[in-house]
Amino acid sequence: MMFALILKDLRLYTNSRKYRIIQFIILAALILLLFGATVEFYAQGINKQQVGRAIDVGKHTYTLFIICIFIAQFLVPRHAVESVQMEHRRPFLEDRLQWSRGNSALLALTPIPSWQILGGKLAAIVIWALWGIWFTIPLFALSSYIGGLEASQLIKCGMVILVSCSFFALIGIGFALWNSATRAKGISYGFILAITFLPLLPISPFTDIPMLSVVSPLYALLSIIRSDPTQLWIWSVCLFCVLCLVIFPVLCKRMP
Repeated sequence: MMFALILKDLRLYTNSRKYRIIQFIILAALILLLFGATVEFYAQGINKQQVGRAIDVGKHTYTLFIICIFIAQFLVPRHAVESVQMEHRRPFLEDRLQWSRGNSALLALTPIPSWQILGGKLAAIVIWALWGIWFTIPLFALSSYIGGLEASQLIKCGMVILVSCSFFALIGIGFALWNSATRAKGISYGFILAITFLPLLPISPFTDIPMLSVVSPLYALLSIIRSDPTQLWIWSVCLFCVLCLVIFPVLCKRMP
């Protein structure tokens, strides 16, 4: 049953022209960024070699690229809010016709546990978000020519992005269940931007309590890229996994 719920939401995403355009724009921007950054850092590397200072073109390029991939996940709360709102309103004839066909008609007549509804929505949102990242994987083949990050670093970065994407989706769903769409989007973005960028600021209490940096997925990504010996990314992944496990049953009680 959950698989049918996931397919239903994914079908709504793929049939939406808006979502397809957004994903295409993100992929095009990431491709242009990668090749533009490669050319720019390569030019800087030539200039610095002339003065006796080398630059790691691949590491700089893919550091910027991975950070931008993570920033693209800021759209996840928007998808989550709209996914919840789709269950409360179906104003367009096209949506109603889609809802009346195939699995959707069966789902409408079948009593479904709230945890399956929430799990299906969460899985569909994360799959749709990571589907765009999947198309960027061939771009990492360029690292064989310009250097870059190790495979273990890329896997660790992927784990951080996956877990943070799931957390962002739950945050968006949670605020959408208690607020209007506009208000839910605003609160979700405010919360996510706060936990992502505030720990990077050189101010108290973040400088006084280094462990507060685990709440920032971006800080965890940077620690992986820098190969920090603290293994901060592990603590960050564990923290967000625990938060997801705590938030999930709370949201299940609120699901219609």
